[in-house]
Amino acid sequence: MRHRATTALAVLTLAMGPTGTALATDALDDAFLGAVHQGNMAEIAAGGDAQKNAVSMCVRETGKVLVRDHTLLDKGVEELGRKLKVALPRSVTPKQEQELKEIRKKARTRAYDNLWLRAQDTAHVQTLDLLDAEAARGKDATVREAARKARPIVAKHLEMVRDCMMHMPPRHR
Repeated sequence: MRHRATTALAVLTLAMGPTGTALATDALDDAFLGAVHQGNMAEIAAGGDAQKNAVSMCVRETGKVLVRDHTLLDKGVEELGRKLKVALPRSVTPKQEQELKEIRKKARTRAYDNLWLRAQDTAHVQTLDLLDAEAARGKDATVREAARKARPIVAKHLEMVRDCMMHMPPRHR
């Protein structure tokens, strides 16, 4: 979540280095698909967790929307990965997993909601940057188009997160 951009940059850096194996698409496009897939899995997990552990109805509803939308987005990423013969990661990054564990320690408190919202704000801003970069510089037209199509959905999520943040009691913002 918060570390998605860092993870994406690390994946991109590794993808650009000499690997000795040919990829089905451009290394940057492959890395983008992998990072987005991990991001989707992290958002699905975070959204499900919010539905169980948030105290605010706004946060619980936002979590529900994240699960729904990121599940649909990820189906598209998986289909694109299969079509382009890109091996996608099987799990979230250790940092993504650890961040959710840290947030979960505050389950069923306003502090949980606050931490969850801040993590989602950061994650969605970073995801928008990643989508914009791929749409502008990706090599494969289908991957660029997928990034363009995902952007308004992720932007809507960010809007929802920020709306919830504005409705938090002042000491919890």
